[in-house]
Amino acid sequence: MAVGLQRLVRRALLPRLKADTALVALVPAASINPAGVPTWPFIVLRNPVTRRLKVACVNGGQGSWDIHAFAGHRLSGGAVVETAEDHAGRIGAAIETALADNWIALPDGAKVRVQIGDIQLLQDGDPDHYHWFAQINWRALAA
Repeated sequence: MAVGLQRLVRRALLPRLKADTALVALVPAASINPAGVPTWPFIVLRNPVTRRLKVACVNGGQGSWDIHAFAGHRLSGGAVVETAEDHAGRIGAAIETALADNWIALPDGAKVRVQIGDIQLLQDGDPDHYHWFAQINWRALAA
């Protein structure tokens, strides 16, 4: 029986994000789903939804996670070298590259298919902060 897939998928997604060199060049690994108060820029996984998938000869689950990236202007010597909008957009593009259309092995031997959808980029309260977010859709079949 396929149970606990939500936790297993989260535990597979986070190391993949934290190991992606292009992504951690933009957001330190410690700022990817951090415990406590985050340091900007940062990424969080939130609001998981999971549905059991059980039909003849198939046992698994499918669901989604919301992934959020928050960024401000990138500064050098006090001068803006990249706007918050572009900074958040580049972080989002790195997330898309790290996760989109991948198969990830779970510890129990199952494989999970990951796809990115519903991508948005919004101003986050003021012109100096932007919020990129998307839905990570996944489907796993039990081993």
